[in-house]
Amino acid sequence: MPASMQFKRRSMLQRRHLSHDQDPAFPEVTPTLPHPDMAERFRSAQTLWQQGQVGPAHALLDDILAHHPMHPEAVPLLAKLFQSQGKLNAASQLMADLCRHSGLEAATTVHSARFIQQCQRQRLAATLCEEALASGKVSAELHVLAGNLARELGEFDRARAHYIEALEAGVDLDTNFVLGALAATRRYTDRTDPDFARFITQFENSAASLHARAVTGFGLAKAYDDIGDYADAAQTLHTANRLSKQAQPWSREAWGYWLEARLRARTFETPLPPAPDFVPIFIVGLPRSGTTLAATRLAGHPDLRDRGELPMLDFIVERLQSGNLLRDAGALRQAAELYRVHAVQDDPRVRWYIDKNPNNFRYLDLIAALFPQARIIHCRRDPRDTALSIWSQSFAHPQYGFASDLDDIADFIRSHDRLMQHWQQRLRVPVHGLNYEAMVADPVAALGALRDFIGLPASAAKTTPSATTATAAISSASVWQARQPIYGTSVGRWKTYLPYVPELARF
Repeated sequence: MPASMQFKRRSMLQRRHLSHDQDPAFPEVTPTLPHPDMAERFRSAQTLWQQGQVGPAHALLDDILAHHPMHPEAVPLLAKLFQSQGKLNAASQLMADLCRHSGLEAATTVHSARFIQQCQRQRLAATLCEEALASGKVSAELHVLAGNLARELGEFDRARAHYIEALEAGVDLDTNFVLGALAATRRYTDRTDPDFARFITQFENSAASLHARAVTGFGLAKAYDDIGDYADAAQTLHTANRLSKQAQPWSREAWGYWLEARLRARTFETPLPPAPDFVPIFIVGLPRSGTTLAATRLAGHPDLRDRGELPMLDFIVERLQSGNLLRDAGALRQAAELYRVHAVQDDPRVRWYIDKNPNNFRYLDLIAALFPQARIIHCRRDPRDTALSIWSQSFAHPQYGFASDLDDIADFIRSHDRLMQHWQQRLRVPVHGLNYEAMVADPVAALGALRDFIGLPASAAKTTPSATTATAAISSASVWQARQPIYGTSVGRWKTYLPYVPELARF
């Protein structure tokens, strides 16, 4: 088997494992088909799927569902197959139909809606949760999920109502970080707000998990910041970050080894031919440097889709490296096609697609090789404001383990700047520097320059997001901040905290 084909086969197999690990909607199943022959056909479909033989697996599943349209095992497997092919609308609709067919039981709805949420179809997932709750299928976990979906959609009052219901139902706060999420549903004005007592009780609860206490602490610090109590906010952040660092350690040494390897790596000699009908826009930069702000403002253009933080480049790099395929032209072509499929998906086609995963700055050499037509926007912000914002935020992904320590943050910022300088000296790929302070000072001019750089048609451009994109989901750590108006107070905010966090002066 050629190396490039090995990449494709392993890619599909690994995608299955990623989907399976991330979502409890798909446990290992024992088929319960009513006819022995159909049961055997389902087992065959499972085996084919596990082997990466997507076409034959799809054909068998179609045959099974022709006889049993809402079979409880065949439908989820077909949904996973669609998800692996970037057909996220189709996958989500399958799971919604199955959930409704099964009576919207609370546990089934949670599993189905989580899968749909992973497909970035939050509106459908939220509708499913609301239908289940309206029918009396209530659980604390269902209220938590409904709250998370409403928050990602910017419906903060609805999210808050669900979180309060979950708290009153006695939700397990060690596994559902409701209080941290609750803090991101309103701007606080008074210390007498009942939420403060909720936050403090959990934050000081030594019996709670380190992670639960840390997330609650970040929420409490945000509430203190809202009311202008920066001393208590800073003190709370010191403790929350200490807890977070214990729960999720970061190795500065391992990161340094990785960085040096990237700096020594050979660049790709010959890029793939450009595809003018597909122009990916990679918005990169440090966390909290304005990547989400740039994406949501650009998304007002009708010829552009914002896909949020796609995980595909991390996955592609891992597969290329593990298969020693980084110099294999066939594997690179298949990698480009895999990325394109997951960016384009199965909604109406456009030409430009945004991927705002800030960690993509690590792979600009691969981006330049796969997509010479790509446009890269590099978001930059005063490092003191960036450092404070990172340090004030709860991050779930281990890639952000550095965020709990100001020394680690300083090291990561230096590494980021060093690698970006390295790419810009060696790669022939357009990079537009977007200054956060300039965006805040004159968003119309900043957005105009961005659209010109990308090549978006001026006649269709809008200065603000459309009604559709304004309600699109945001699932990144900036879910609260990105919904707020652009205020000048976000610039130079570090000065307010300097008396309580003197380490900021050295950034």
